[in-house]
Amino acid sequence: MTIAFDSTRRRRRQPDEVRTEAIAAARQLLVAGGPDAVTLQSVAAALNMAHGNIAHHFGSAANLQAALADTLIADMLTAVREGTNRLRAGVITEGDLVDLVFDRFESQGIGRLIGWLAAQGNDQLETMYERLGKVPAELSETTAAGSLLTPEALPKVIAIIVMAGLSASLIGRGMLSALDLPANFSRERATEYLICWRHSDGTADHPIES
Repeated sequence: MTIAFDSTRRRRRQPDEVRTEAIAAARQLLVAGGPDAVTLQSVAAALNMAHGNIAHHFGSAANLQAALADTLIADMLTAVREGTNRLRAGVITEGDLVDLVFDRFESQGIGRLIGWLAAQGNDQLETMYERLGKVPAELSETTAAGSLLTPEALPKVIAIIVMAGLSASLIGRGMLSALDLPANFSRERATEYLICWRHSDGTADHPIES
């Protein structure tokens, strides 16, 4: 597997630079080959570094994968915050925001990596949960003027869309095909959910009845 890094010669890197370049290489390996491809050896080879150097910074492949997941989740949540503000401003639609979440899970391999770590019982996913837990309060603050959703509704909508995006990235394509449903079924339902909650007072348990 070829990764687009300059590996013509080894050079001395600072610790922060090593971690940054290792995560960047791991992202490419994840997209190209899935979680199995993200190993200390593969990242070291991509950067033309000794295996021991990468091991010194991450300790194990599981720690490297967890660090990668944390970076990808942080990037996704940043994009969601920006997308939420753009939706509030009328620049994008609810469907665009849902697509942003689903596309991140699918095209960047976030869903596959989270599923991989969860199957291994990796407790470093707790960092991801902590980040997600802070999102409702952060979005409530940033949407105070012309709120996107009520504080009561935000956790429910985030949970539905994130879980839908995650499951779609893992089994969505095969399941929808088996059930003879359109490929965009999950995205459309998540979009309907978001739209309904935006036009409700946040107290209804089931904004979508159909």
